[in-house]
Amino acid sequence: MNRYFIAIEIPEKTRTEITSFFYPMLAQKVVGKFVSAEKLHITVLFLGNFEIKPDILDFLKELKFSEELKIRGLGAFPSIQNAKTIYAKVYGNIKPEFDKLNSFLKTGNKEEFIPHVTICRARKITGKIDENEFESKEFTFTADSLHLFNSDFANYYKII
Repeated sequence: MNRYFIAIEIPEKTRTEITSFFYPMLAQKVVGKFVSAEKLHITVLFLGNFEIKPDILDFLKELKFSEELKIRGLGAFPSIQNAKTIYAKVYGNIKPEFDKLNSFLKTGNKEEFIPHVTICRARKITGKIDENEFESKEFTFTADSLHLFNSDFANYYKII
């Protein structure tokens, strides 16, 4: 099954910095599957098993914005105490792009928008995760485009 999502690519240098900072500290406290550096991204809208039509591709190509994004700190779904998905927090105003996509695609998505970079799917927490120790570094870059990705759980690739 294909799972489509619209995301912001993170520059290679920033991805390397993120893995160098977060992964060694988390590996001491978490057993799980860490996302490889080349797959790190900021999901703006998860589509799931969705029919991709040419107008969606055109819309994404024409959508222009420029936003400085900052990646700093740590969070988890459903919570840091019961972490299943551990992520780096993203700061910057990309909610307008989320809203434009929702409106164009008529997804009816009412979920709270929490911009983040998934860094680990936790299987077991072996030590206390102190969110404050992940606040000391900030990674900044300018985002100016959205991309459509496909993931079938084993592979991950950019369509546009």
